[in-house]
Amino acid sequence: MSRLSRPAFIIPLLLLAFCLFIPATPGTLYAQVDSLGGGRTPSPPREFFEPEIDLYQMGDPLRQLQQEVREIEDELNRLRMRIDEYDDLSSPRIRKEIKRLINLPEQISEIRLSNGTIVQGKIISENLDRVIVQTNIGLLSIEQENIVDLKPYDKLHADVKIDGDFEDQHHSDKRVFIGLVKNQGLRRADFVRVVYRLHDKRTHIVAQDSAYISGEPYSFFSGIISESSLSPGATAPFRVEVTLPPGTESGKISYVTYKVLFDEFN
Repeated sequence: MSRLSRPAFIIPLLLLAFCLFIPATPGTLYAQVDSLGGGRTPSPPREFFEPEIDLYQMGDPLRQLQQEVREIEDELNRLRMRIDEYDDLSSPRIRKEIKRLINLPEQISEIRLSNGTIVQGKIISENLDRVIVQTNIGLLSIEQENIVDLKPYDKLHADVKIDGDFEDQHHSDKRVFIGLVKNQGLRRADFVRVVYRLHDKRTHIVAQDSAYISGEPYSFFSGIISESSLSPGATAPFRVEVTLPPGTESGKISYVTYKVLFDEFN
């Protein structure tokens, strides 16, 4: 009796050991959990750190945005290169044209030395020991102890004024002024023009006008030709017509003022 019952007892133990040593698959695990949970439906497996947005699905918009950014950067680089080229090529030409058309005044100094010599030029540098001066013959280094006086040098200028009396013709609709101007200065005057103004008794300007003189022809470096220049000591005629406003009577003009305008170019 005992010999027949021993094999029957060993077989269940072997089956239990076999089940314990077999690797459990996800399906068997879900089945076991299901059996323990009373028949509930197992939830699908979840991956940790699963992103809410799939970046792979946004690949096309991101690539398009990156391409647009690169195109904008390339365009900015091209604009910077154009600006640099414009500065390098245009600025010297512009400065040259401005220098030809506009002569900026230079600060010229007059230096009187202890031996009586007078030096005229532009001061380049100055310290406690010496002064460096740019003159027509070159650079001069002058010791401070030899300088008696240093002052700005007043360059020669033109001085154009009306020469003598002028003729004042009265008309019903205008006033005509005829006369001469003379350059009493020591430099040529350019674009000389005479301005006349008509005033009423309250000093209000009723009408005004101007005209260039019939002077000397002169050709400038810019190619402009002027016929209203006046050399030192020379005279030239002028004629200025001032038209009265409609309805203004000539008798309402109380007095007349005038001035002579001109420019100075090298």
